[in-house]
Amino acid sequence: MTRILMVVTNHGMIDGIPGTGVWFTEFSEPFEVFSEAGATIVVASPSGGPAPVDPRGYPSASEIVRVRDALERLNATRPLTEIDPHGFDGIFFPGGHGPMFDLATDPMTKSLIANFWTERKPVGAVCHGPAALLNVQIAARTLLAGRKVTGFTHGEDAQDPLFAHMPFSLQERMMEEGAQFIEKAPKTVHTEIDGLLVTGQNPASAAATAQGFLTVLQER
Repeated sequence: MTRILMVVTNHGMIDGIPGTGVWFTEFSEPFEVFSEAGATIVVASPSGGPAPVDPRGYPSASEIVRVRDALERLNATRPLTEIDPHGFDGIFFPGGHGPMFDLATDPMTKSLIANFWTERKPVGAVCHGPAALLNVQIAARTLLAGRKVTGFTHGEDAQDPLFAHMPFSLQERMMEEGAQFIEKAPKTVHTEIDGLLVTGQNPASAAATAQGFLTVLQER
């Protein structure tokens, strides 16, 4: 049975005030895609425990019954120190602004991605999730160098009031590492696949990115 590791952020603060975290649909839609495909899913985070959900995207009362399993998984993530990468077939990073603060620099996250990549296992990320892919060293280069990717764009940052509080521009940082960043209009469903690397541009792209990730898993 296919086993997928989903890694989410533990960071829920903006300037010391709760206001960010995982963007829920960027977790719940891939979670649903993977579940319907029969995959076993393990949800982890750098510190383990509850993962904060951005309050702007928290499911409504009418939606909670349908997404209860996804919410329960976010409330009980496993710490990355307990994860054996050899037991999984691929790794996937949902977005939200939180990854810009912790997954972007977390050494265990970088080590896990490098391990999956060198073992020829797919790596996927959507929206701000590709922050986890920054500065992942593969031999003498970074994972992103020379690869076609996407993520939350300059155009989408310009429409986002939280951008002023972000530590960097995701698009700029990915391009600084030598990535060929492919940008579509804001809110466009857009996914890029470069070998084993699957990235999605924004929340609207979450399900499509998960489907692309599954396709790469099945073809590897």
